[in-house]
Amino acid sequence: MDQTLLYVAASLSVVALVLLIAKPLWGVMAIFLARPLVDATWAQPLILDFKLTELVSSFVPLIILFRMIFDDDRRRPVRDMPLKWFWLVWSLDAALFSSLIMFETDWRGGLSVLMRIWNGVAGFYMLQAYCRDQDDFLRFAWALAIAGLFPVAIGVFEGVTGIHWRLTFGENDVIRNIGFYHDAITIRYFALQTIMGLLLILALGKRSLVIKSLCLLYGLATIYVLKGAYSKSGFMTLGAWALLWPLLRKNFRAMLAVAAGIVVVSLYFSQEIMDSVGFVFEREIAAVQGQEQVEHTFAGRWDIWAELVKEWQSLDQIAKLLGAGRIAAGAHNDYLQVLFHGGLVGLFIYIALLAAVGWAIGRALLERCDIWSIAPLFVFIMWIVDTIGLVPSVYSGYQWFVWGIVGFCLRHRREEKLHVRSETALQPQVRFPNLMGAV
Repeated sequence: MDQTLLYVAASLSVVALVLLIAKPLWGVMAIFLARPLVDATWAQPLILDFKLTELVSSFVPLIILFRMIFDDDRRRPVRDMPLKWFWLVWSLDAALFSSLIMFETDWRGGLSVLMRIWNGVAGFYMLQAYCRDQDDFLRFAWALAIAGLFPVAIGVFEGVTGIHWRLTFGENDVIRNIGFYHDAITIRYFALQTIMGLLLILALGKRSLVIKSLCLLYGLATIYVLKGAYSKSGFMTLGAWALLWPLLRKNFRAMLAVAAGIVVVSLYFSQEIMDSVGFVFEREIAAVQGQEQVEHTFAGRWDIWAELVKEWQSLDQIAKLLGAGRIAAGAHNDYLQVLFHGGLVGLFIYIALLAAVGWAIGRALLERCDIWSIAPLFVFIMWIVDTIGLVPSVYSGYQWFVWGIVGFCLRHRREEKLHVRSETALQPQVRFPNLMGAV
């Protein structure tokens, strides 16, 4: 089974990479379709000791960066890319501090760090460059939904049968259903990616009863898989989406349904919810109530963070400024990881990039609250939540998903403005006679 899956994933990856070179829009959708299978082969080497996940995560950014040099059409995908200077500075600094890791620690590890960050740049670029309009983006949303079939299917199978391919444990020693994947974050982000695809289909596609029913059933199955991962950040992100979607979409019936659901849960099912998923936040709730020490929250990550901070403080000034020259992918905090990789300079650039993205999304929301501002807000919330206790910038497919949606939506909103301005400029100007001059 493992070898068969590896060969299938490798074959799909080759097709996707070829399409990415020849037909980039189809290639983008293909790499998203292949990624759930690719990530399931994380433990198996394909060529020498290189794994398929490493090869795909290296070839994709290299192909995209190569195309960026030669992509030139009337849409000016590179020159008009939103926030391009922030991404350019971030990618150049990544080349600097990853070089330090290559020379001081391990060339392969340093190259891995560089490719992971360049995957973020490639993700931000690929959709805004190759999805030309709303119809293309809707096709991409369908690709996200179809890509979720494999992780959702294995998640449902694992939850129903109790058969586990790997045993990993969460809070209170509960077994997490992670399918074939390395850890809970992988199957969890695929679940949220699938839900986002379904939301985009509902917002942009034809609202037939059949499509609505299929999306609802598929969404419920995906939530069941997400529940089996027992992920704090996953529950927090899904909860934020559930509250914000009807509010921002101004769907008053959905808002009433959510409010009624909260009341019913509070009155009748609060204990059942706590027993099934709420125990994941048991220590955090106890800390808020003063019954538990703060250091015991976040699954003990405080100890990891304290050790890393102590180690960073022992570095010399150059290392503090430019990077420690070693890999810190196990930091369980994206900001601490960047601090070790790129020093204070890298951390400042990374925070500036996130601040610029957040500012652009906030402006888009204030201008008009539609799917082009809601979708990037949702994935940005997901990213920010994960940066606290995880390292999302380590996961290439995760970055394609989050930054791809942000990049396209910001570009789409910009082109909408330019279209309105051009139409206004082309409208005939009505000139009234100067009656005073005639007199």
